[in-house]
Amino acid sequence: MNQKIAIIGAGLSGLVTAKTLLEYGHEVTVFEKENEIGGVWSPCRHYPGLTTQNTRDTYAFSELRMPKEYPEFPSGQQMLAYLKTYAKQFGVMPHIRLRHRIATAEPVDGGGWLLGGDADGVPLAERFDFLVVCNGTFSEPFIPQAPGMADFREGGGRILHTTQLASPDLYRDKKVVVVGFGKSACDVASAVADEARETYLVFRQAKWKVPKRVAGANYKYLVLSRFGEALTKLRYRNTFENLIHALGLPPRIFGRMQRIFAKQQRLEECNLLPESSIIDLLFGELSVESDGFFQKVREGAIKAFRGEIKSFRHGGLLLSGGEQIEADTVVYGTGFSQNLPFISEDIRAQFTDADGNYLLYRHILPVRVPGLAFVGYNTSFFCNLSSEMAALWLAEHLRGNIALPSPADMEEQILEHLNWRKQFRTNGLYRNASIYPFNTTYVDRLLKDMHAALPLFDLLSEWLVVVEPSHYAPVKRKIMESSGGVPAKTEKPEAVMAH
Repeated sequence: MNQKIAIIGAGLSGLVTAKTLLEYGHEVTVFEKENEIGGVWSPCRHYPGLTTQNTRDTYAFSELRMPKEYPEFPSGQQMLAYLKTYAKQFGVMPHIRLRHRIATAEPVDGGGWLLGGDADGVPLAERFDFLVVCNGTFSEPFIPQAPGMADFREGGGRILHTTQLASPDLYRDKKVVVVGFGKSACDVASAVADEARETYLVFRQAKWKVPKRVAGANYKYLVLSRFGEALTKLRYRNTFENLIHALGLPPRIFGRMQRIFAKQQRLEECNLLPESSIIDLLFGELSVESDGFFQKVREGAIKAFRGEIKSFRHGGLLLSGGEQIEADTVVYGTGFSQNLPFISEDIRAQFTDADGNYLLYRHILPVRVPGLAFVGYNTSFFCNLSSEMAALWLAEHLRGNIALPSPADMEEQILEHLNWRKQFRTNGLYRNASIYPFNTTYVDRLLKDMHAALPLFDLLSEWLVVVEPSHYAPVKRKIMESSGGVPAKTEKPEAVMAH
């Protein structure tokens, strides 16, 4: 039975979910609080140096390749152009309501949800049969608090998140301190160092960064393949993957990688040699090297300090190691908070634990809350693909084609996996909304639930070369056709506007 479905969020997960549910005949409305689609790729979140971590061929939906003229690592503007083309080409744009902020989502007696909020300043209230949350795991920029922030601001200083660094006036000829060692922090530090008077990086722990070219070869052949994933897997292994680990290949290969990275990036000269191993970071803390970052640290254009900001004052700050830095602008690359302000605490308590971890079957369904689902709460190396397959799984579930275990069995599976992951570094947990390092394993599980699998030739190609989202398009069409969906017609990838 077709339903009236609300989707909150018009990022890549919201767009692919809307497209898929429309193909299954549902009446779909997408609510987006910003004045533009794109989620993390929307203009309001662009920062200097923003690019994808994936190569363009792996960070795409199955039915629309990126333009060949795009660089290997597309910019934020190019990603936005790609998502706009996707939404227009597959008929999603007419179903999106921009500048619509959902403030409340309340269950209705007899089923469904009543959404409340404002539509570009005008109150709204509308009932839906089903609600899909696609506001993303990176929903609210996070800035940790420290003493003296008010004094620093009163003295003319600015404290920003990386997503707020839109204007060069905020860093040109300024003394800039960037906080963090994740991708956004290193991207920003490298980018602003070209124009800032002074650039500092303050971080708690140096982490391994994967060079875009490893010993001359594109890193995707090492990381973005099924063989690369097999090296990282500590469980859920098949026979061949067990053999790889029985032969002791992973520690030898990762040890070799560390030596190559350290030599290639000259980490000892930078004083940025990580204390942890690459294996320790596999649950989501491993990122790709920012262009020019290590060179600028070596040359002194970026001055890197281990530690954290202890306090602020007029015109500067004090670090935990005792260093004092004069600063005009402090930029935090400290990640995001996952927020569901529109869902009441009572309802959230039914699908989260005491630590705020999401307890979702297949990272999609809250077991005890009917009429509600999440797509995009499965952060992956291949976010487009994992969200696309999750949207397809949800559509099949709504059609009654997914055989679910009992509620007790589903909850047992969720908690067993969560408790296992808690043994490792919790920084990569993302409140249990991450599927690292089981990216393709997760997609395979969703396909198995839908009685489908990748053809053998494509599977071998992904083992030997790289994961290719286009391999999943015919599999997806076959699933949809067998259950009465109407797959959208695709255009050539050159249709994407290469902005």
